[in-house]
Amino acid sequence: MSVKAGLKKFGKKGNEAVSKELRQLHDRKAMVPMLKDKLSPKDKKRALRYLMFIKEKRDGAIKARGCADGRPQRQYTEKGDGSSPTVSLEAMMLSCCIDAKEGRYVVMTDIPGAFLHANMNECIHMIMEGTVAEHVAKLEPTIYRKYIWHNRKGKPMLYVRLKKDLYGTLQAALLFWQLLSDTLVSWGFTINPYDQCVANKQINGKQCTIVWHVDDLKILHVSRDVVEDIIAHLNKKFGKESPLTTSRGKVLEYLGLTLDYSERGKVKISMYDYIRKIVEESPEDMQGIAKTPASSHLFLTNPDCKKLPENMAQLFHHITAKLLYLCKRTRQDIQTAVAFLCTRVKSPYMEDFRKLTCVIQYLRGTQELTLTIEPSIHPNWWVDSSYAVHPDMRSHSGIVMMLGKGAVYSSSCKQKLNTKSSTEAELVGIDDTMGQILWTRHFLAAQGEYVPTTTIYQYNKSTILLAENGKASSSKRT
Repeated sequence: MSVKAGLKKFGKKGNEAVSKELRQLHDRKAMVPMLKDKLSPKDKKRALRYLMFIKEKRDGAIKARGCADGRPQRQYTEKGDGSSPTVSLEAMMLSCCIDAKEGRYVVMTDIPGAFLHANMNECIHMIMEGTVAEHVAKLEPTIYRKYIWHNRKGKPMLYVRLKKDLYGTLQAALLFWQLLSDTLVSWGFTINPYDQCVANKQINGKQCTIVWHVDDLKILHVSRDVVEDIIAHLNKKFGKESPLTTSRGKVLEYLGLTLDYSERGKVKISMYDYIRKIVEESPEDMQGIAKTPASSHLFLTNPDCKKLPENMAQLFHHITAKLLYLCKRTRQDIQTAVAFLCTRVKSPYMEDFRKLTCVIQYLRGTQELTLTIEPSIHPNWWVDSSYAVHPDMRSHSGIVMMLGKGAVYSSSCKQKLNTKSSTEAELVGIDDTMGQILWTRHFLAAQGEYVPTTTIYQYNKSTILLAENGKASSSKRT
């Protein structure tokens, strides 16, 4: 909730939370107060608003979170300067396989106030308003009070120039990524060229890997002492103001996933709470249990069917987006149904809502299904296609990759072009997969893993001949 509403609701605890958040900016020398008259009209126009929100955490603690409203920066910031690498889902899953195969000690750690460690690389001004400006002035009256001014409504205002990176600015994540990656390289780590958020170093004859998504790090090595030593180094570098938050054990939370390494040689990946929340928040007319996520008429559409009203269409889009996030991670069994529903979000019909209902009902009855991976070193790929099943006569591809037991990568998607036969549709499916196949080989090789010949399984004999022999096995239709 907003600062005003939060202070009204939480009173003294809310004020303490706001002061604590602002104190962090002051202590880390993240901002320098500026006189209003010293700023040019352009600087004032481009000044970003400082936003603050207050929430009550699960344990009852009151937390204030501040950020800059970086949206105006989009008008004058290049896209490349406002984006940052984050570890890909595929790289993260493959790293989990290596963890399980080698029996590595795995730790998750979070760098608090991560962005404030990086220096701002350009002149960015920010304006603080009302209660927030008053709280800043109270922190150090001798420093900030003389910079406070009031607008026409008597509202206190304060201009500051950012010296440190701040959450909300477009360059925030990129600046911190540069700082963290440079730090790891200076410690002897090498960045994987196929994923810039994966770093490796040989320590005591074994590989130490660090995987990160913004400020959430996954650190792994066969030796517990090595991992703890890395955390100590990170604490020395980034934990001076506030120590790193670290999670240890066989069951860990990372990027919304629960990673269970309790069984040797296996990793179990689940999202039970996420599924339960989807099911509990679903409308009443989605009650019940279904045996499958989709019926045989999934791809059939009726143009005479009634369209969903706007409020239901928005709900359809919202739930489908949540299911897309789920099926890409732990519930590949609903991937085909969700892939089709994604093609219907622009203009959904009543029958599409019923198909979505079927997926929710299936999830309700299968909430405890878990993705279990028992990895080996031999990647195998299965590629299949259904010819012309979509209303626009396009085909649908299904792809699964396994390293031993369990699907490490899977995809179910509508093809981007029309094909003339099932043979051609199968070939397009293989071609669409080839980029991911090659990336996987190169990524694993860069991780120091021996990668034998990759096997692609395809049951259409005409497609196999066409893939192997090219034009020698083609016809007019291909």
